Amino acid sequence: MADNKSPWGNGGKKGNNPWGGGGKPDRSRPKAGDASPDLENVIQGFKTRVRKTGGGGNGFGGGRNNPNNPLQKFGPFGLVLIVGALMMLVSMVYTVDQTERAVVLRFGEYVRTETPGLKFKLPSPVETVIKRETEVVQKEEIGGSRGQSLMLTGDENIVDIDFTVLWRIKDLNNFIFNVDETRVAVRAVAESAMREIVGKNELEKIITTDRLTITIAVRDLMQVTLDEYEAGVEIVEVQLQKADPPEGEVVAAFRDVVNAAQDAETVVNQATAVQNDLIPRARGEAAQIIQDAEAYKGKVVAEAKGEAERFRLIYKEYKAAPKVTRQRMYLETIEQVYGPAEKIVLDSDAGSGIVPYLPLDQLQRNKGGQ
Repeated sequence: MADNKSPWGNGGKKGNNPWGGGGKPDRSRPKAGDASPDLENVIQGFKTRVRKTGGGGNGFGGGRNNPNNPLQKFGPFGLVLIVGALMMLVSMVYTVDQTERAVVLRFGEYVRTETPGLKFKLPSPVETVIKRETEVVQKEEIGGSRGQSLMLTGDENIVDIDFTVLWRIKDLNNFIFNVDETRVAVRAVAESAMREIVGKNELEKIITTDRLTITIAVRDLMQVTLDEYEAGVEIVEVQLQKADPPEGEVVAAFRDVVNAAQDAETVVNQATAVQNDLIPRARGEAAQIIQDAEAYKGKVVAEAKGEAERFRLIYKEYKAAPKVTRQRMYLETIEQVYGPAEKIVLDSDAGSGIVPYLPLDQLQRNKGGQ
């Protein structure tokens, strides 16, 4: 039996020897345009070995005749479906960061707003997700050019203003769908609100005392306007960076005005401090004098009433017993007069020839010590 696996053909039989034989013409030699019989045998043997090892028609082990291939039963169309299902499952899961909110659209129509966390949705393109950072405060700096900075005040002066607007997203649905280019809208509303508020105030107050009042008024007006547009934006703060009169001699003049106003305010504050010190002290001293006078008045009146009542009582007793009352009054008077004085008692019966001894030095000493 011929061995087709051998590169030499049929085992060296006559007529099939690649070297020719017997003087007969070699019919196995390729003619012009034919493939080499040796190369065909090699290729055929390689294909046979691949089939035995489980290879397919493509020679890479994934063909239709491989019983060990787990994907063989699905076919090409099944593989496409499996890959598509996996991609669909991946598109159904998404995450929202802590600083973000997500808007879910179903066929382009708003469905819901999602909070931070792991979320699920219908596969794309049925539902799509748009995420924005809603907790991050964004900043818009307005000014720096003559067109934006120069504004007309209420007293028909010009002021050079630069300010900053801090804002964040409040309603993501309105932010995405109601206003195009919200950042541009915020800048336009900020400049318009600042011009309106500046146009209602005087230049001197704008650059001196009413800076905080103006920023609060601009913030409130911006918020009202953006709420009317349903822009979904919250104005956090308006910061006035610069508020000066136009450059030139006007600046120096206004600085002098500002300095004079500050000096006047300083003097007023000092005078107020002195007033607050002197007036309460004077009021306290006046109140003390009045209280002392009231106390003295009460004392004098009470003593006078007491003396009058005492005199009436004595007079009543005198009318009842004049002699006894006179004697009593005499004794009381003598007691008051001689009570605190130094007294020396002499015995009148001591004798007529005896001269009494009086210690005058002691009397003088006691008198000087009183």
